[in-house]
Amino acid sequence: MAEKITPIQAPAPVSGASLPTVVVAHFDTHGVSAGYLAAKAFGAAEIYANFPQTAPENLVATLQNLYSAAPTSLRIILVDIPIDLKNPSAFVRGLEDLALRHEITFIDHHESSVQFLQMFQRVKPIFLGPSALTLNNYLLGRIQGATDIDRTIALVGAVGDRDPEVVRQGLFSQELQRLADGVDVLVRERDGALRTLRALLQSPETVLAEARARADQIPSASLMQRIGSVAVAQGPLPAQWGPKALEKLAFQSGAWYATGWGIDERTRTPIVRAIIRWDISARMPNLPTPGTVARSLWLTRNVIGHPAAPSVAATSEAEAQEMAIQWARALADAVAKSAAPKVATLISESAVGEVLVEVLQRLEQVLEEQRKMYSEYLDLKRQQVELLRRATGARAAD
Repeated sequence: MAEKITPIQAPAPVSGASLPTVVVAHFDTHGVSAGYLAAKAFGAAEIYANFPQTAPENLVATLQNLYSAAPTSLRIILVDIPIDLKNPSAFVRGLEDLALRHEITFIDHHESSVQFLQMFQRVKPIFLGPSALTLNNYLLGRIQGATDIDRTIALVGAVGDRDPEVVRQGLFSQELQRLADGVDVLVRERDGALRTLRALLQSPETVLAEARARADQIPSASLMQRIGSVAVAQGPLPAQWGPKALEKLAFQSGAWYATGWGIDERTRTPIVRAIIRWDISARMPNLPTPGTVARSLWLTRNVIGHPAAPSVAATSEAEAQEMAIQWARALADAVAKSAAPKVATLISESAVGEVLVEVLQRLEQVLEEQRKMYSEYLDLKRQQVELLRRATGARAAD
């Protein structure tokens, strides 16, 4: 049975108000934040989030194990858990079967879920995507007397999901990034998602303070060299933290991208990774992605993962090191060849350092143009003086 908490003192909505409420959430940083907000918004008497139980492929079985034999009907609210793309029909059918006895609301923001939402008949779907922040703000708006810390947790969850809307709205800060990193550390521990969610509901200030202190447990890769706007890590990357370590290196070095290599934890084979910093991508969406560059660079290689943080298998550690440098050079070259990104009007104080190189390059171009214009101006003045001198000399001769 899922662990219980003291019922949250918050008004229940009109629909299903008489049913005991259960909130089931995803197990990552955004899932835990959304679970916290949903528990407060809907007056949950019970919450659950855990790895791997609340992963999409395990959700139906988890709900059956937890609640199929419940003595009364429940209102079950699912938040931030996308439809299982490996078997969407079974996912929908499983929730529909549970909805014969329980009232089930499916709240999600993943675009991958959209095409299957119409399959629900008894389950109530609420789609609030694609932004994680939109979902959190929806829940935040249902909390009577929401506090500043509630709003902070909503933002931390969206930052944990790398939601570009946080940057576009000028809400991003290094402090939010640190808090999101720290919560990521907490939820990755054994039963960490449930423990973090329960602790948030009991004392959110304490959890955020712990998250801030534990953010440094995410290791940073060491910088080997810088190629343009790309940081190349000294391999191998820390086990289990490859993309996060690269992202941390990019933040620390002011780079837009980072590449590196490590050992795949599952196959024990060398693997090359690259990332584009999510906040940079949000401000300059036309920048080339590591995935696009990798596919043009290695036509016969299998590029795995999200285009913003993909990986490519290598045959040896030596080849992986060479590929990391090759990838960095290709990314730097692709950035140089792409249309020069314009400095967005939405640049927070913390982001000034990241675009400093671009600003200085543009300033140099402006100064060069001004130098040329001033040189031409002086030439014209000299010609004008020479013409006046000749005219004056001609009048004197007359």
